[in-house]
Amino acid sequence: MKKLFNFKFIIFFLFFFISLYHFICGRKSILNTTNIIKSFEIPSYQNTQPFPYKNLTIKIGILIPEDNNETSDSIGYYKTASGVTIGYYDLLNAGFIDEKKLKFDFFFNQINCTKLDGTKNAIELLIINKVDVIICPPCKNLANFISVIYTTYNRPVYLWGTTINSFLSTSNEIQTVISTSISVIDYTYTMIQILQHFQWKYVAYVYMVIPSDNKCLQMQNDFVTNVLKNTDIIVGYVGELNTSTTSMKEILNEIKKQARIVIVCIPTIIYNRKFMLTVYDEGMANNDYLYILLGVDDSIFQNYINYTSLSEVKQISNYDRNEDFMEVIKYTLILNKETKGQNIQTNIFSNEIKNYMIEWPVNCNDTICLKNVNDPNFQSSIYAPHLADTMILYGLALNKTLSTEPLKYNDGMLIKNNSLSEFDGYTGTVDFGNDGIRLGYFYLFTYNNNSDTVNLLKIYEINKEQYIVKKLYKNEEEIWFNRLDKKRPIDKPICGFENNECETSNFNIYVKYIIIIIIIFAILIIGTIILIIYIKKSKIKQQKLLDKIWLIKYEDLEIINLRKIYSSRTVSSSKSIETSLNTFKLKNENDVKIAYNEDYIEDDNVKFIGYKYKEDIVIGEKFHKYFNIDNKIRSHLRFLREIDHENINKFIGLTEYRKYLIPIWGYCSRKSLKDWIINNKNDLEPFYIISLINGIASGILFIHTSKIGYHGRLTSSKCLLDDYFQVKITSFGLKFISEQYQRTENEQLYTAPELLRTLSLTGTKEGDIYSFAIISSELLNKSPAWFNKHEGMLIQEIILKIKNSKLGNFRPIIEDNYNEEWIKDVIKLIKDCWDEDPLRRRKIKTIKKMLKNAVKVKNINLMDYMFKKVENYAAELEEDVKIRTRQLYEEKKKCDQLLYRMMPKSVVEKLKAGENVQPEYFKSATVFFSDVVNFTNLCSQCTPLQVVNFLNQLYSQFDEIIEKFDAYKVETIGDAYLVVSGIPIRNGDNHGKMIANMALGFMNALPSFKLSFLPDYRLNLRIGLHTGPVVAGVVGLQMPRYCLFGDTVNTASRMESNGMPGCIHISESTEELLSLTGEFRITKRGNIIIKGKGNMFTYWLLGKENEPEKWLKEPE
Repeated sequence: MKKLFNFKFIIFFLFFFISLYHFICGRKSILNTTNIIKSFEIPSYQNTQPFPYKNLTIKIGILIPEDNNETSDSIGYYKTASGVTIGYYDLLNAGFIDEKKLKFDFFFNQINCTKLDGTKNAIELLIINKVDVIICPPCKNLANFISVIYTTYNRPVYLWGTTINSFLSTSNEIQTVISTSISVIDYTYTMIQILQHFQWKYVAYVYMVIPSDNKCLQMQNDFVTNVLKNTDIIVGYVGELNTSTTSMKEILNEIKKQARIVIVCIPTIIYNRKFMLTVYDEGMANNDYLYILLGVDDSIFQNYINYTSLSEVKQISNYDRNEDFMEVIKYTLILNKETKGQNIQTNIFSNEIKNYMIEWPVNCNDTICLKNVNDPNFQSSIYAPHLADTMILYGLALNKTLSTEPLKYNDGMLIKNNSLSEFDGYTGTVDFGNDGIRLGYFYLFTYNNNSDTVNLLKIYEINKEQYIVKKLYKNEEEIWFNRLDKKRPIDKPICGFENNECETSNFNIYVKYIIIIIIIFAILIIGTIILIIYIKKSKIKQQKLLDKIWLIKYEDLEIINLRKIYSSRTVSSSKSIETSLNTFKLKNENDVKIAYNEDYIEDDNVKFIGYKYKEDIVIGEKFHKYFNIDNKIRSHLRFLREIDHENINKFIGLTEYRKYLIPIWGYCSRKSLKDWIINNKNDLEPFYIISLINGIASGILFIHTSKIGYHGRLTSSKCLLDDYFQVKITSFGLKFISEQYQRTENEQLYTAPELLRTLSLTGTKEGDIYSFAIISSELLNKSPAWFNKHEGMLIQEIILKIKNSKLGNFRPIIEDNYNEEWIKDVIKLIKDCWDEDPLRRRKIKTIKKMLKNAVKVKNINLMDYMFKKVENYAAELEEDVKIRTRQLYEEKKKCDQLLYRMMPKSVVEKLKAGENVQPEYFKSATVFFSDVVNFTNLCSQCTPLQVVNFLNQLYSQFDEIIEKFDAYKVETIGDAYLVVSGIPIRNGDNHGKMIANMALGFMNALPSFKLSFLPDYRLNLRIGLHTGPVVAGVVGLQMPRYCLFGDTVNTASRMESNGMPGCIHISESTEELLSLTGEFRITKRGNIIIKGKGNMFTYWLLGKENEPEKWLKEPE
């Protein structure tokens, strides 16, 4: 107790004497008030805007890295944080802060410099502490995230410390960032200026990365990118050094082959010296090479060490090879940052840092701070002066803002603009470009034999990407005084880097060219052969793929007995199947049969074969194979396979069986048109007839207008009827088969006279029109052509008479037994179509038009027409019953749907049955909560009506997804969405899997969801899941609801509220349940503090294991 009392007593007096010192002596500010007022254009007292606040508190958030081996002496908390205090007192003593009007609250947060921790702290400062400004170091990529967040809220961000990365200085999206440190990109632009100044095009770039400093890696990336993009400079070699001599030697050997101007970026003096001595050892310290060393440490204390002072280097690195080092330094230039106007006394500044650490506003009272106060050798961190200058800069910008626009004292854009002025601080003259990044000043120098610096160039930035190069020499001999030839080194040897670009003897040149030509020709020949083989194989492969469209493997066809398929039909209908595929036999005409099994296929009398192909019935038409199928025929078959027309029978494909080629056609169950005429002549009413004639004309029109051209062998046997009595023309387009065969006698009855006389195997469009007329006459006569008045004649006699009747007076006789006037027009049309002169026959388009004009009846499906009468009778008898039944059903359906939407179906059925619904305990269920991210901000950008419509669209889409799973939507409250599985119907352990799949479905649906009033806005969700016991029951009499109760519901809500946008946050109990299935990708989040629950270990659900392309992005 006595020791503790003595310790507290010492601390009390320490505070007392420090406070007494400041009260009596005060503290002199380093700021030049007059210059600052002029530079910042701060208005005089008379022109200052009235101060609208009684008492204004400025909240400043400060992020400072925790102390560790990497940060302790650079940007660590214990040697840096009170730089804010020093800056504050400088502002106060210079009169830029009025403590009567302003009060400052400082929030110091120690971070570990990771993106996750730093961003979390920055967000808490913004949302919870509501800071007006944040001051943070550019740790790795952390500053990028914080800058984006604070720019979004239009709050100023001040960066201090080490050189910032190029993203912050080149991005146009970050608008509120001000940095008192220069950007890495400044070194790149400066280096480019130097190379262009000396007209060096070929360079090498070597760099080293150490754990505490990766600036050289950033510089290398920026340099190579900008050189390739904006200049003609060629970076022949890029190499990363490590600290070993072996690595350095390997890289130097590579440089010999590709460069003579070498840019070297090594962050420490020790390894700089080691590398240069390795250069000496490798014999590369001579007139052929030039090395440009980059001084990348921009702290002001480090500059005091004098970067390349030989005595200092020797002291630091313990090397004793100064003579060797002085030799290699002759071939070296050094680029370093110039800190003009430095205004710091190191010892005094360090004392203030350690003393202010235990005072307001830092108020550090732990053992480290107290130890530092009593340490006479204490040295502040190297970036503490940057933090002091940053506080000064913000105070000056705030002063100007309160003097001109006091209501916008925390406006990020305005504060940034008011910061873009010049002042002399601890780190020298601080001035900025329009992007808010401190302007860089550099100088290029070398050393003479006395180790004195000789400045060569001064390069400084006047604005973003705008630099001025100022020569500090009169002629170049002053630069290259160390070199033997006193001349600027060349970037590429005259004979190339490997001495292979100078001319040799003509013989050697020609031999070389001859060898090259021979090799080229050999490569071309071999390449051509390979290409031809490849193209041929590709064509064969492509041909096989294309053939799959129409080529049918015979093994895929199953021969069937068509009689059995139609066994359920009437006897007459069954017997007519064979005739429907046959050419109807006349006198002296041979029978054509259908094969019913494999035994009949090779029978010459068998013409058609019934098959089953892909569950459909098809018909094969057998032909002898007299030819090979070439590419032209293949292309034509692909065209036939793709035809789809209501009056054209479907061509399925072509198959081969032994010596036969078998085209496969779609099967029409209503027989052929000739079959229908024979068996159903009494059903052929005028409407049927004209509909059938019109259908045939439509099919012919398609054939004539396509590249098929003509049918050539059209008969009524080749006009089939499908289930809907739709006419379909078959056996078309296979001219390469049909033209190998003579016309049958039956086909000749439908063939035009001019074709019969010439014995032509081909057809014509005019011949098809003649055939159309003969078929139409059959329909009007309701009997096959020629045999109503010519029954006693042989078929050969009829054909001969057609040939010899050159006046066209031997044609079928059309019986005019119809009362309809339009029939006479149709008969006249038919007679025009079988005119003896082919040129006088009607064109198919004219026929279609005349049929339309002759009959005013619209296009009606035959099947519809046939059933129309039956439907009329049924409709009249059932109409009243249907209306009343429908009304009753609709009302009942509406009531049920309304109840099902309010509560689960099982609960509704109990209520409808008059039963009481008792509260029920469920041992295990999984509860789902979701929330729309930034919903309040989104609502502020749209009208209430738009909000309602948007939520309705979103939740309607979610409702559709829920229907796919065993889950129940409990309710929606605003943008919150509550779903449960395992209630009210228990589903074992499947409830976790159901909710997980549903949640992933929600996330996968979001990218396709667009807001009509904000098309570019990307909607996001935050989802939480928890598994546990739940009690459920119906609550209330008015508007009763099925509600859930229990801690499981609250925990699920906490999972959602503590989650992250675009993520599914699950508890440990849910993870255990999902892990049993092995279907899901889950990753650990770790321990987090949950309100009301304490410390919980939670997880992220990323997706399904077998769908990696749909995995959600894991939060960093």
